[in-house]
Amino acid sequence: MGLFLLLPAPLNPIGAFDAETFKADFRAAVAANSKAKFIGVDLSGLDFVYSDAYNAFMQFHQELSKRKGAFAVLADKESLAKSLRKVGLERFIRIFGSVDEMAAYTPVDQKNPTAVVDEPVKHVEEASSPTSASQVESQVHQAPAVDPKVMDKNPLVDESSSSKGSCIAVLVLLLVVVAVVSYLVL
Repeated sequence: MGLFLLLPAPLNPIGAFDAETFKADFRAAVAANSKAKFIGVDLSGLDFVYSDAYNAFMQFHQELSKRKGAFAVLADKESLAKSLRKVGLERFIRIFGSVDEMAAYTPVDQKNPTAVVDEPVKHVEEASSPTSASQVESQVHQAPAVDPKVMDKNPLVDESSSSKGSCIAVLVLLLVVVAVVSYLVL
């Protein structure tokens, strides 16, 4: 797909993404294409992936970054793209919503127009081609600001919901257990 060598998503017997099989597929693709710098996985049709996939994606991002390349995900379902963004993967890997977006991806190094560089990651809805050299330079040199407190939070927990109700439920349950134990002991 354009610059990307797009690998299919292997599924396990229950139809979930099989990260271990994908790791083997990725390694085989890299071995067969030693100069491959842009590799992606086609997650079309999937609504979610488990955390082992997130870890594999980060590992592949690191490996391809050393080659001045990128790892990408083709996620045609917004629920999957949203979960990838929620855990912060969009800061490291490319997330494309369609085959056309992936095929249109062309990073450019302004010092050497024939060289390909890693440009800042964009959300699916923000993806667009820069039109001027100044736009390219501002995108290449801007790093996203990361709040150090973000690392202390669980990205999968919706902070807008209150945990007060669950604390009360746990407390009531503990009181019931203590009462039952006291009754049985006496």
